[in-house]
Parts: sequence; structure tokens; C-alpha cells
Amino acid sequence: KIPLLERCAKMLKPGGILFVEDYFLRSPLSVSEEKSLLEDVFAKDLPTREEYISHLEASGFHKVQFIDKSSEWTSYVSERLGAFVAKRDKFVKVHGEPTYVGLLHFYKAVAALFGGGNLGGVRIIAEKK
Repeated sequence: KIPLLERCAKMLKPGGILFVEDYFLRSPLSVSEEKSLLEDVFAKDLPTREEYISHLEASGFHKVQFIDKSSEWTSYVSERLGAFVAKRDKFVKVHGEPTYVGLLHFYKAVAALFGGGNLGGVRIIAEKK
């Protein structure tokens, strides 16, 4: 994350605002959660809250607001999965069965990861020094 945050800082003028919504680690993941995060969600090396804030500060940001959205995101991804399954026929008619199966796998994986309580969602607002 540090190289990305440093590039963001370079693009902003002093006083510019960074707005990010991302995953973070609330607690250590199980081996199966790590595997799912990497293979199903295509994410790896997620920082903890403390690491994320430290990375932001090291990249030239301050006034960091770290807003934990895990509860809302957990509800959202569960509802999204239910709605997706409920509208399967309509989706398949437009996009085809292979696309449906792929998205269903992704939505199930994300819902399971958030449901496990170790993966979190965050909204970050920070100002460039």
C-alpha cells in the first residue's frame, strides 16, 4: 500500500484530500480466509488499522480519519448476495451462465470473509501535509 499512497500524495497539492474505501484486517485471518482473500477476491497483504494509519502518515498524510464500516459492509455484502441469487434468471439472460457463476463465487467469498469477522471495511479521509 505504501507505494500507492505515496503516488496519491504526489498527485495532491498540500491540503488536498484523499478519500479511500478499502479492506483492512480487523483480526488475523485463518489459513482458509487468507486463501480465499487471495484466490477469490484477489487481495493480499492487507494492513491492520494501525498499519494503515502508519502507512498514510509515512506517505505524507495527516488528519487521518479511519472510519470502520465493517458492520455496514457486512450487511451490504450479505444483502447483495441474496439479491443477486434472487435475480439469477434475469442476470443469466443478459450476461450468460458463466458470468453469473463467476460473480456468484466472488459474492459468496466476500460475504463469507466479512461474516467471519476478521476482514473489515474502512473509509479513510486524510489530508496531504
